[in-house]
Amino acid sequence: MSNGLKQRIVGALVLGALGLILLPSLFDFADPQRIDRSSLIPPAPEIIAADIPSAQRPAAVADSADVAPVFDIHRLQPVKESDTTYYGLDKSGMPHRWYLQVGSFEERASANKLKESLLAQPYKAFVKTVKLNSKTVHRVYIGPKIDRRRAIADKVKIDKLLATDSLVLKYVP
Repeated sequence: MSNGLKQRIVGALVLGALGLILLPSLFDFADPQRIDRSSLIPPAPEIIAADIPSAQRPAAVADSADVAPVFDIHRLQPVKESDTTYYGLDKSGMPHRWYLQVGSFEERASANKLKESLLAQPYKAFVKTVKLNSKTVHRVYIGPKIDRRRAIADKVKIDKLLATDSLVLKYVP
């Protein structure tokens, strides 16, 4: 055998050995159908429920609070354009309150029907009876609202819904 042929054979064997060593590091011969089932999601934390005490009524407050002043319609006055009060406390330290007068009816059944339709919506409605010139009138109110802007926003919605012109009224102590 000639010397050149021996060198070629040895070179081919060395290149083959290098190919066998380096070829697996260059290409990934793993099964492409294999799915990695290891999770990177950390385990759920251990949650301890907090014990929250229930609210207790202060001793200075009576159990049967008088809510009649909240619904005293005789102290309601239409809001004037010059009135710039939108929220806050009045002279007596209570929050300002605004009401909407949605309707006025001679028949109690009509007033109750409107009240029930407003209660089906997200409005807190109530009916109060007043005497006007020896006539009994049943008025439907929504409220109280402690922010005048909310009362005005409700007025716009209700006027559009009922095709009416409701009144924004302010409670004056």
